Amino acid sequence: FGLLRPYKGIDLLLEAFAALGETDAEAELWIAGMPRMPMEPLQALADKAPGQVRFIPRFISDPEIPALMRRADVLALPYREIEQSGVLYTGLAFRKAMILSDVGGFSEVGDAARLVPPGDVDALTTALGELISDPAARERLAAAAEASVAGELGWDAIAARTLELYASLGAGGD
Repeated sequence: FGLLRPYKGIDLLLEAFAALGETDAEAELWIAGMPRMPMEPLQALADKAPGQVRFIPRFISDPEIPALMRRADVLALPYREIEQSGVLYTGLAFRKAMILSDVGGFSEVGDAARLVPPGDVDALTTALGELISDPAARERLAAAAEASVAGELGWDAIAARTLELYASLGAGGD
């Protein structure tokens, strides 16, 4: 929702979406964020896709995020590299089925997302095709996302771990 940058793998996502073929021609791909990279190559890739590709080439304000999240069936973050992402945790909070590159801390969400190797367009294409065509698989991921934010990735659990860390650091200083 912030910036479109090369490390986010938008080109990989467009390649995977184009590779889905005519069976998924009803699918739509929305790409949102302020471009900080040339858009012409991305548009050329979008033109090859059998489904609709919509660009929202601007910064997405906080009040706009819920409407976009509610509209999404699948959230894809095919990053080449990253440690963490606010969009990932927003997706968890909105109970979204997600496809994530297995980079940085993304694997910490466990079974709440489908992980693919970074840069692997074939794996990304397969995961997209499966989740587009299988509502039950999307619902399983959505339920796992909901459970994760109610459990160990929720604010109560994070606060408890933070307080435990502070307590352990304070105990050693006596």
